[in-house]
Amino acid sequence: MNCLFESLSWTQNGVNNIVKLLPGQRIGTLAKEICDEKKAAGDTVSEKVQAIRDGNVEKVRSLQTIPEGREIATAQLMQWDEYICAPQDTVVPVTLYRQLEPKAMRPCVIYFHGGGWQYGNRTVVQPVCRYLAQQTDALVINTAYRLAPENPWPAGFQDCWAVVCWTYAHAQQLGIDKTRITVAGDSAGGNLAALCSHKDRTEGLNMIEKQVLYYPALAVRDTDGLEDFEFNLENYVYDDSQKHWIEPFIMAIYNAGKRSESNYIPANINTKDSRVSPLWDKSFINLPKTLLITAQYDYLTQQARAYAKKLAQANVPVTMINYCGMVHAFVDKCGIYPQAEDSLNEAADFVVNSNRFAERTVT
Repeated sequence: MNCLFESLSWTQNGVNNIVKLLPGQRIGTLAKEICDEKKAAGDTVSEKVQAIRDGNVEKVRSLQTIPEGREIATAQLMQWDEYICAPQDTVVPVTLYRQLEPKAMRPCVIYFHGGGWQYGNRTVVQPVCRYLAQQTDALVINTAYRLAPENPWPAGFQDCWAVVCWTYAHAQQLGIDKTRITVAGDSAGGNLAALCSHKDRTEGLNMIEKQVLYYPALAVRDTDGLEDFEFNLENYVYDDSQKHWIEPFIMAIYNAGKRSESNYIPANINTKDSRVSPLWDKSFINLPKTLLITAQYDYLTQQARAYAKKLAQANVPVTMINYCGMVHAFVDKCGIYPQAEDSLNEAADFVVNSNRFAERTVT
């Protein structure tokens, strides 16, 4: 699969690091597509962004009826819905995608959308899931888990876990290889995917082979005293001419995350509990092979770095790909940001090729 961007790669503390450069090998500015959007918007704040700032969950949901990205899959795909039983007499709707020709023993990708555990839906990530189905020839399962504040933790996680268990139990009927199941997700969905991996490991079930985590929220609310984690705007490299754009992008996710976490986690729950925040787990041994995909200008990138280091210390194969010039939620803009398509090609290669990141040299 072709990579669209030049990259630098190296191994540090056991982590395979890859940085995808902007055209012209620039590293300290936003991508042209984002700059163009900022210039076009001027001082105008979009309706969605304003609703997020206001904490208006229903308003945000009402604006998420069509994807922000475009359809980039070119193959004809089968697509259908299933309804999976979950705890508390609930049903989890999922949409499944695969290539048309019948094929036994496909790999499987179970995808959990982002949205701060309180918005987002299958529609937002449908172009992402359809493209992954095309590029991997896998069965891709797009999950609609319960959302806060109506359904706070652990409801959403219970739904995601139910989908993993259902998929594994129905592998033969679904035509998938039960030894090749990948969980994937972006932002809050990355949190849920990681939580499924940790639970699978802790219970010794071995259902999950790999995990693909897009800018995941790995420590919910409480980061004080978290080993190997530091958040400071001085940790980000940028040109002074774009400081007025870049710092607000970073802080927007920091602030939005705090609002989301308050709606998601009941007041009596300790967010250092590894059932909430996988970065606080005491053991990272025997977790699935991991691909972390991050944005250069995202608060959550620092959490991903800390998580990658802990995985490597536990001898878990881990690769972290950081996209220069990108901001949080960039994969939602597939078909608009070239980095989104490039990242999905990297994720697809990781799903189908066990040796994709086995050896890396500095380039």
